[in-house]
Amino acid sequence: MPKRSHICPTCQSLTSKVQDDRIQKMNHLKWFERLTVLYYKCRRYVCSCGKRFSEKISFIERDQRFSKEWHQAIQMLCVKSPTFQSVAEKMETASSTVIRRFDQVAEQQLVLGVTLPKAIAIDAYKGDTNAGKFQLIIANAETHEPIAILPNRRKDTIKQYLQRFGDQVEIVVMDRKQ
Repeated sequence: MPKRSHICPTCQSLTSKVQDDRIQKMNHLKWFERLTVLYYKCRRYVCSCGKRFSEKISFIERDQRFSKEWHQAIQMLCVKSPTFQSVAEKMETASSTVIRRFDQVAEQQLVLGVTLPKAIAIDAYKGDTNAGKFQLIIANAETHEPIAILPNRRKDTIKQYLQRFGDQVEIVVMDRKQ
């Protein structure tokens, strides 16, 4: 990537003075079913205030070793695959990494919130996380589109979510708990 000016995180002034470079290794999506590793020469800038900082890279988050596209693929696979282990095997990573990424997405969904339709479907599915062995998916009962994934199936979690976002819900479809 071409050299460009960056804003100093301390004093907010613009600087283009490069202190040094370092090679940043990151995992990316598979290519022809082979693991792809990218090596990027990341610049470190120095500001007149004395602060040293890394350049902002558009395809990777700060302090991450996986590309943004890799994280997006993990999110998609977590919803579509039956287990976190199967996602981990497919992406050639540890299941704990997949679980952490899933937890981040679930937490973002809880924070962002959604407007629930009048009819929702609720179903639990197996997937070990720090919050429990089962997660809960809430979907539109008419279109079957997933709306939210809750980190566990506990009564308090469901109650809090529905109190926060479920004002318009009139019908709840679920299987019978034995």
